[in-house]
Amino acid sequence: MNLSKLALSAFLLAGLALPLSAQVTLKRSAVVYCGNASNTTAPATIDETKAKEATKEWKKIQADGIDQDSAQGKQLLQQINNKVREAVKTVASDESRDLVVRKDDISDKKGRDVADLTDKVVTKLGE
Repeated sequence: MNLSKLALSAFLLAGLALPLSAQVTLKRSAVVYCGNASNTTAPATIDETKAKEATKEWKKIQADGIDQDSAQGKQLLQQINNKVREAVKTVASDESRDLVVRKDDISDKKGRDVADLTDKVVTKLGE
């Protein structure tokens, strides 16, 4: 009798663990803004180019013709990355999303609803 209870307990625990192992798959070079693919239940994506273009730093690079490989260009790109990452974290939290990656970096959605947060991130960056 104890053996059957042990077997039933093991079966139930294995059943609970299955959803954790059946998560999204990311491309090898995926850009993860926040979260972890191994335990996501609500993944989302953003269009990195649109988010970057919404920052004043990117507009400065474009308007002033700043070389992205120059010291000033690298500084501005770092500021862009920090601002986009912070905006993504805020929007993801507001939208109850536990993983945000660059658009098209999720190669296997496994039937999950993968939201596009780009417009909300762009709006947040414009505030």
